[in-house]
Amino acid sequence: MAVLFTLTAPAIAQTPPPPSTGGPSALPTIPPNAGNVVEGIIERLVGEATAGFGVDPTHVRGIVTYYRRFDLQIRMPLNRYESVHLHQGTIIDPRGATIAEGSMVDVQGRPASDGSIEADAITIVR
Repeated sequence: MAVLFTLTAPAIAQTPPPPSTGGPSALPTIPPNAGNVVEGIIERLVGEATAGFGVDPTHVRGIVTYYRRFDLQIRMPLNRYESVHLHQGTIIDPRGATIAEGSMVDVQGRPASDGSIEADAITIVR
């Protein structure tokens, strides 16, 4: 006498994937009024990255190698040097600080005809 046993497991139904809408999923967007803020941040980051290399004729950053009254020389990366001229309205920040040889400075100004920079603002970084 033979006895047959059949074991059956309950069937597990799989959930079908949701139907495709056919188009790409929507990407997040920047609110319309935030565009200027984002552009400002990007411009600031690019300015900080290029200042030390003298790419921007209105913004340089480096170590002071020479300073006397209204003349300043800055050594930038790759041993490039930039001459800077101060004028009566040049702002030195922090207020009351003194520029000295060996100081790290950030200079904002206007290009002069001789290739130097007429400094409008100098920030002593350290």
